[in-house]
Amino acid sequence: MRRKKIIEAAVVCILLLLLGAYMEFSDRSMDDKNRIIRGSPGSGRQEVELTLNAGEKLKNYDYQVSVPAQCIDEKTAQSYFSRAEKEIDETFFPEGEEAAHVTEQVHMKPSYVKGLVKADWTLDQYNAVDVDGTIREDQLDPQGELVQASVALTCEKYREEYTFSFQVYPKVMSQQEKVIHEIAAEVEQQSTQEGERYLTLPDQAAGVKLQWKEKKQHLVWKILFFEVLVCFLMAGIVLERKRTADHIKKEQMKLDYAEVVSKLLILLGAGMSLKQAWNRISAQYSDKRQKKQIKERYIYEEMIITNQEILDGESERLAYQKFGERVDLGEYQRLIRILLQNLQTGSRGLCKLLEQESENALEERKALACKLGEEAGTKMLLPLMMMLGIVIAIIMIPAMLSFQV
Repeated sequence: MRRKKIIEAAVVCILLLLLGAYMEFSDRSMDDKNRIIRGSPGSGRQEVELTLNAGEKLKNYDYQVSVPAQCIDEKTAQSYFSRAEKEIDETFFPEGEEAAHVTEQVHMKPSYVKGLVKADWTLDQYNAVDVDGTIREDQLDPQGELVQASVALTCEKYREEYTFSFQVYPKVMSQQEKVIHEIAAEVEQQSTQEGERYLTLPDQAAGVKLQWKEKKQHLVWKILFFEVLVCFLMAGIVLERKRTADHIKKEQMKLDYAEVVSKLLILLGAGMSLKQAWNRISAQYSDKRQKKQIKERYIYEEMIITNQEILDGESERLAYQKFGERVDLGEYQRLIRILLQNLQTGSRGLCKLLEQESENALEERKALACKLGEEAGTKMLLPLMMMLGIVIAIIMIPAMLSFQV
């Protein structure tokens, strides 16, 4: 098990070293001919850290070079302008509309072709279309108006003008939209009145009588829902904690089984009766607990309860049966059957049976310890993966940032 963990850790370390070597090699900005690779057009400047040696005058001198991106020639600029004009034709008009009939807001973007081409917009009819592309329906002729749009496209030192026209119309509103529009206009008019403490809502709009009601927040129902949800969550947490505690308790009792059987075997072999041996084990544990020499062990707490029941007059058979019911584990069920058989038939052969049971218990304890070790190793995988992710991020993020510069 330990060897396997060492091999896994070594493999992770080797992979990290290989990843670091690959990133360092792929992150090179200069070739063997002292040429620095410039970024693509529009990518901006990149700062390259170099080490300079000049004979005896300079030794390992840190030198920084600011490398601009590649310049765009006229042919490339023209291709970008063509792509920008095509992108304008595709994105300027609202979805489902065309130049001959526009009723929704148009889209005048400040740049195109992934930011390589800047755009400066101009309209000849700002009374029909606002600077943000919104149609001004309140000032628009019902028959529509023709608007000419001009956009100055700029790509570094190159410039081109693109002009086109489109026809705008007032939006045809449904009855519901007309009511909402008139209400909004009335509310806007009321809100501009000076010296008024209250804003009076309209009684009618588009010939329809209006009835206003304040929307309820339903806080009582929301709080009730939240409380019920919290109750369910708390119940789930309590159940999960109880389940976890029961699991821990059972695992601990399984680990202590071999020790309990060994102690019974030693004391019974020394000539004690079962009742005396049980009492001695319980008393020794109670004494150590009072002196705070050991932590709580669940199986010995159950043995103390059983011992107290016997001292209070309970029959041994019934007390041991109750012990088996409370513990409810297969190992202890076998032990109780052996002890009850001893009470019925006598102590002959009991030590031999307990000796066999002790050997079996030791083997089961070893198997359980291996299982718990494997579970602990599995639980460590998540922290290891998180640490690996952090290391990869530390290596990758600077490299990615250098690519973007």
